[in-house]
Amino acid sequence: MPGRAFTVTATPGNGSGKVWTRALLALDAPAGWQVQATTATGQDLLAAGATLTTTWRVTPPATAAPGTRWPLTVDGTAESPTGPLRYSATERVSTVPPAPVADAYLSDLQWVSATNGWGPVERDRSNGRKAAGDGTPISFGGATYAKGLGVHAPSEIVYHLGGTADRFTALVGIDDFSTKQSATGATKASVRGDGKVLFTSGKLTGAGGPVPVDLDVRGVRLLHLVVEDAKGNTAFGHTSWARARVTVV
Repeated sequence: MPGRAFTVTATPGNGSGKVWTRALLALDAPAGWQVQATTATGQDLLAAGATLTTTWRVTPPATAAPGTRWPLTVDGTAESPTGPLRYSATERVSTVPPAPVADAYLSDLQWVSATNGWGPVERDRSNGRKAAGDGTPISFGGATYAKGLGVHAPSEIVYHLGGTADRFTALVGIDDFSTKQSATGATKASVRGDGKVLFTSGKLTGAGGPVPVDLDVRGVRLLHLVVEDAKGNTAFGHTSWARARVTVV
């Protein structure tokens, strides 16, 4: 998140049979980013099979563009009996997407991250079998909802609200698609705001129907929608967040 520090860790290992000397790590970040090592960046001797772990506290500027991928490059150097060694590794990190500026369905917003137990998270569809878009329309008890998110336990979707929203509403439950496959499906849904639990559904089943969600999310920067298994295995854990929506102050 722009203006907020995060931690970067790098661990090179001496995979040779000889001692290395003057092992050193350096982290290169984009211009304007603050980088501060929080552990030692070097080691005089690195034995065969040993590793050197270094961490840095990295802070992107508050003006860093949202929804952008940025390169972070670690350079490792050392001296071996046969000469100097050098290795570079680049990873890309993304600043969070822009916060909503008007009332919006979550399926119309870009998420920060989305993990799902089976296939991709679906937008405006129930979670299907494998490919994106192969789910059916979201429905509970025959009532169909045009907007929402289809998932399969275990699942977690994270949205950046940036403190701009005041309410989050949804209808969450085992959808008709999964209920028709098997009546044994059972999950539990929860919502977290910046790590704090705001809502838990209890056990969800197709027979029990969906549960309404209506939450005060004023000041919340990151909103997490979580679905877990509630029966000891993840089979038939399709769950939908119908009408998942935020309103903006």
